[in-house]
Amino acid sequence: MTPEAAHHDCDVLIAGSGAGGLAAAVAARELGLEVLVVEKACTIGGTTAWSGGELWVPANRWQQAAGVMDTTEAAAAYLDEAAGGRGPAELRATFTRHAARAVEKLVELGAMAVEPMFDAPDYEMQLAGACPGGRTLRTVPFDGRELGAEFVRLRDPLAAGQILGGLSMAREDLPHFRGLLRSPRSAAHVARLVTTHGWQRLGGLHRGARTTMGNALIARLVAWLMARNVPIWTAAALRTLETLGTTVSGGVVETLKGTVRVRARHGVILATGGFSHDQDMMVRHYPHVADGQSHLPLPPPEVKGDGLRLAQALGGALGGQVIQPSAWTVVSRYPVPSGATFLVPHFGDRSKPGIIAVLANGSRFANEAADYHVFCAHLIKACAGEREAQAWLIADDSALRSYGLGRVGAFPFPLGPALRSGYLIRGRSSSELALAAGISPQGLERSLERWNQMAGSGRDTDYGKGENYFDRSSGDASHHPNPCVAPITRPPFYAIRIQPGNLSTFLGLAIDGSSRVLDHTGRPLPGLYAVGADAESIAGGAYPAAGITLGPAVTFGVLAAEKIAGKTLSTNIAPSGAVRRAPDAATLINPA
Repeated sequence: MTPEAAHHDCDVLIAGSGAGGLAAAVAARELGLEVLVVEKACTIGGTTAWSGGELWVPANRWQQAAGVMDTTEAAAAYLDEAAGGRGPAELRATFTRHAARAVEKLVELGAMAVEPMFDAPDYEMQLAGACPGGRTLRTVPFDGRELGAEFVRLRDPLAAGQILGGLSMAREDLPHFRGLLRSPRSAAHVARLVTTHGWQRLGGLHRGARTTMGNALIARLVAWLMARNVPIWTAAALRTLETLGTTVSGGVVETLKGTVRVRARHGVILATGGFSHDQDMMVRHYPHVADGQSHLPLPPPEVKGDGLRLAQALGGALGGQVIQPSAWTVVSRYPVPSGATFLVPHFGDRSKPGIIAVLANGSRFANEAADYHVFCAHLIKACAGEREAQAWLIADDSALRSYGLGRVGAFPFPLGPALRSGYLIRGRSSSELALAAGISPQGLERSLERWNQMAGSGRDTDYGKGENYFDRSSGDASHHPNPCVAPITRPPFYAIRIQPGNLSTFLGLAIDGSSRVLDHTGRPLPGLYAVGADAESIAGGAYPAAGITLGPAVTFGVLAAEKIAGKTLSTNIAPSGAVRRAPDAATLINPA
């Protein structure tokens, strides 16, 4: 959708169509405001459409219905400890007070659909206030056909999250694909997915209509807005902000049909996704980039710091010191026949037994089961001073065929395509593997000898893989005594090269509890708001749980809309449908 006139009036102008921007649009429209969303890319969804679609929402009603004890005070204490004194404590308190209300209201409206993840503990379970499950909510799949002709404007998911020419995978599908030949239930689940997908492709869709994870989160928000005729302009970039006196009053939007001056009677919300692809900002804020290294950004290429620059031009300030400037994960590059590559994030495979990570010298450098943000930060640190930051995931035949690795699926999925492309490296011995991968053969042999010695007792005494609650939750519960540790002895041996990648940026604009952008004196810039990665991290650059970016993005999007409207969304929701009871381990927050 593009504009036909050179001028457009609205109550609220929102730049960006990720979860934060669209949640703000839904709340503003529900509160009676006239909304315009402008998106720089040709498709809708931003980084959210490529994400896991999980939201960290403490003390939510689905937890309560399942018997999980949680409080906003415990969650705030947990965030404070994880942040280590960085980032505004008042933002953390605001978030924990309002997150459940905001998300529950969006669910009540039909703009979101979620379910609790009792198998997703907070990442720092040793900290006071940590909870072993239920705070993270995942998005329920959505049928993209409900978008009608607008389905083609929804950003396609990451290629790494699709199989069979566009079948979108959800996290909960993976165990079924691994158990395809062992479980009739899993076989039936996979058969339903594949059969439905096949009929949809035969019907002419450019990809499967089933949307999952972040793609489903965006699709459902868009469907709600479409039903209420809220315009979303694509290929429409907000180039400048305009003011009336000292108040932001709109902006100039560049579209395919020309420039449009948009008057926003009540405010502008910046939700452009941070600066993951802006090289100048990366040099200034990433020490390893300043030293000549690089990393691989996962967000869409349009994410180039637009919102930050627009606000700074009017005196907006960046937030304070952060532990890390980005949300990190390690990624691998998967080649495709055209000669291009796509990025594959490695979230849970590193945790499985029989898998380790080594540097070019063959040595391990971290606990492979640590959360992806922490593990990637360890990789960057371990490679300081090197020409590039890189490592290799190492597995034997037993681990690879049991769990898969990166883009390589577990048995019965074939290895041939990954081997032929060079993505997966194979060797009949550890030395042959090392030579093929470019790893020190002597170093790898020493590491495997040391690992296998420790694996005999099930204890990683070097880095503690599998020694804490979070590690074990992402290992193989059927493997004993340590769900994350097994010998690497069965040839052939395999390796996949990994590099640092970023999921989003944590360094953003300073905001207050209503998402208003602040200047260098701490005063709000009238009429200007920031949410999502355009706003500073509430956790001070820590990544303490799955959903710690999208939960605050949605919450502060709603709070921005409420501030602009001068009223609050009411909530009358009760959890719909049957809510399964949480496991016993997930009934208490960590009091210590």
